[in-house]
Amino acid sequence: MHTPVSVRKFLAIICLAFMAIYGISAQAALEQQQQTEPLSIRMGVMQGPSGFSSIGLTRNDSFIAEGLKVQLNVYPSPTEVIARMANGELDVAALPTNVAANLYNKGVAVKLAAVVGEGMLMLVSTDDSITELAHLAGRKISIPGAGSTPDQMARIITALLGFDPDLDIELDYSVAAPAQLAQMLIAGKTDLAVLPEPFVTVAFNGKPDLRVLINIQEVWSMFTGSGNYPMTVIVVADAFPTAHPEAFTTLMASLKESVAWVNANPLEAGVLIEEKGILKASLASPAIPRSSLVFKTTSEAYDSLQDYFKMLYGFDYMSIGGALPDASFYLDY
Repeated sequence: MHTPVSVRKFLAIICLAFMAIYGISAQAALEQQQQTEPLSIRMGVMQGPSGFSSIGLTRNDSFIAEGLKVQLNVYPSPTEVIARMANGELDVAALPTNVAANLYNKGVAVKLAAVVGEGMLMLVSTDDSITELAHLAGRKISIPGAGSTPDQMARIITALLGFDPDLDIELDYSVAAPAQLAQMLIAGKTDLAVLPEPFVTVAFNGKPDLRVLINIQEVWSMFTGSGNYPMTVIVVADAFPTAHPEAFTTLMASLKESVAWVNANPLEAGVLIEEKGILKASLASPAIPRSSLVFKTTSEAYDSLQDYFKMLYGFDYMSIGGALPDASFYLDY
């Protein structure tokens, strides 16, 4: 004879069964959601030409593979990118080469993964009386930002050409923004300046009689024999390639494709560059062919990186954080 089950006990059994089934279903749903949500790579770039090479990653709604997308964040200065790399808000970033070395030497867990931009600096002038290099003695040269790559390269190149940059010429840092400096050249408020692309193009468009006095890349190559110098690099958070090896490999391949696409399609790239707030398309597109966008792995660029770091160290060792980066800085893949 069966013992009757009380209504209360019956309801308790039903509740326990429901909770067990619901718990399993909820866990399964969570696991399914985790499997279907795309992995988002957090990438930081700066406004200006250093962000050009990465813009192709934003095509296809920023998906670079099934289940893998790039969240491209644009910042106005390297300081903000550095801070976010240091506190773990970014997985990857495009930075000036010396800034990347500085970050590493300060103990931030990053590695250099690729070179995506080489030198594109010019010493330009509106003064017709400067017909030879000796005429630079005693002159004021406007530089966009003390400690910037234009500043470092201006010092190195003028020294290689026989000048003492602290005694023989005056380096003026009163205008830090290259866009503003280009406008000052156009307006005749300065007559000698070191500018990067795309602002060389901007200055020439507004002042057709502007002249290139020194192609800084050519002088560098002449004295070092190493071709162009690495100006923009990709750094990755130390843990990212280990935690997501396939995603990292895909990202590097996609960056290489991005550089090739930008170089081949400057008009379309300019539209995306403006949409992301990197630079106006009217400035970016005409300058892309002269912006020295490349993709080189660390093994491909190792010699030029070493030459560049050694030169910077010799002129101002603190510009790279006080030491030459050791072998563990370079990510081999």
